Amino acid sequence: MEQLSNCSVKLMTAKAVAMILFIAAAILIMSACQRKPVMAHSSFTHLPSEGWQRSLPLTYIPVYDDSAAVYDITLVVRHANSYRYRNLSLVVDIIDADSAVTRREVNMLLADEYGNWSGGGFGALYQDQTVIAHGIAPDDAHTIVVWQSMQGCDTLRGLDNMGVIVRPK
Repeated sequence: MEQLSNCSVKLMTAKAVAMILFIAAAILIMSACQRKPVMAHSSFTHLPSEGWQRSLPLTYIPVYDDSAAVYDITLVVRHANSYRYRNLSLVVDIIDADSAVTRREVNMLLADEYGNWSGGGFGALYQDQTVIAHGIAPDDAHTIVVWQSMQGCDTLRGLDNMGVIVRPK
């Protein structure tokens, strides 16, 4: 009788170990299948201190974590206190995977009528931003080309950086 009980205990222990291993494997498999969070990505270009020439566009290749997700694309500018204008006029070309171009004129208001900068920042630089595309699929924005289009200004001084931020919607 004692032998039968000992055998039953060993069988129950083996079943318990098998069940624990099965549960551990299931948890491991399920955690591997979970979607990773989609992150925001940014890319910035440092502009020359002698100024940004009208004839030299800035080109950005957005980075996307998930080809099935949709994104907002934000244009960001950092400027110094020496920037002479209240606004910044830009032409933004969004080029899709088939090379079709969507052109947008962007006018960023950087200061109010009294000369107070609207963007945030500390020290000598201010940062302003504007969303240039809402809920866009990765194939719809393969490349972004930014041109400065300030009236009567071939070389624009006082800008430090220009960039794009790609955020999941």
